[in-house]
Amino acid sequence: MLKKIIYFFPLIFIFNVYSQVDKINTYSIEFEKTLVSSLTLKEYTSIYSLDKFINLNVSVFDKLSKSKNPNQIINDEDDDQIYSFTPGGDNVNLVYKNYSTGKTYLNHQIISKPFLVEDSLQVFSWLILNETKKILGYSCQSASMSFRGREYKAWFTPELPIGGPWKFDGLPGMILLIKSDDSFISYEAIKINNNFFKTAKINNPFNINKAITWQEFKKLYKKKAIALATYSPNEEDSGGIILSRRGIETYIEEDDTDYTADKDFEKSQDN
Repeated sequence: MLKKIIYFFPLIFIFNVYSQVDKINTYSIEFEKTLVSSLTLKEYTSIYSLDKFINLNVSVFDKLSKSKNPNQIINDEDDDQIYSFTPGGDNVNLVYKNYSTGKTYLNHQIISKPFLVEDSLQVFSWLILNETKKILGYSCQSASMSFRGREYKAWFTPELPIGGPWKFDGLPGMILLIKSDDSFISYEAIKINNNFFKTAKINNPFNINKAITWQEFKKLYKKKAIALATYSPNEEDSGGIILSRRGIETYIEEDDTDYTADKDFEKSQDN
């Protein structure tokens, strides 16, 4: 009888392991993004969804749309839920993170033209602080950092897997709230769901062979900015297109002396 029991328990263990492997553990978090226009100081809000696939070690961050949701849950013949992810590669709101490779992919734009940028998930230097508070029932701790032209404060919870909205990442838990010190941009979690799918098809929607690095994008952005600033469709028109030195991130450094069109324009307006 003892031998039967000894053999019986390993069989139960093996069965449970195989049954669990068939399930994809997914956390879906909705974030409210608030962006303040530097010109009008008007607030613009939109809703994004972050899906973190624990078993697959990837996450997808994308803007939610009333007319089209790229993340579709369907049922198979056995009525099991299957997650299908099929957005287009030109989606300028999409951020795809691969935690196995430590890479993140997203489109940055220059005059409405998208450029696929491959960035690193290890670009943040966080300082974890002692402040704590509850967000959506989760115990969160604060952290701060400086990132490409702005100072940020974030609240993260170790009760959820590592991740965060947009590029933000690198804390020992999920970032549920992050806000720049100048109130230019913020992301705040407003809903959290935990789902288990029978299977999931999560492909990188981008053609990574066309990806450029962040530094390569910055060089390209400055080159385009200089070219556009000096462009004139006819000899009588002396003005070109002036690009901003930064959006959420700094594209052209403030002390850069190669691109001066924006500062020359500001001086002309003061005179």
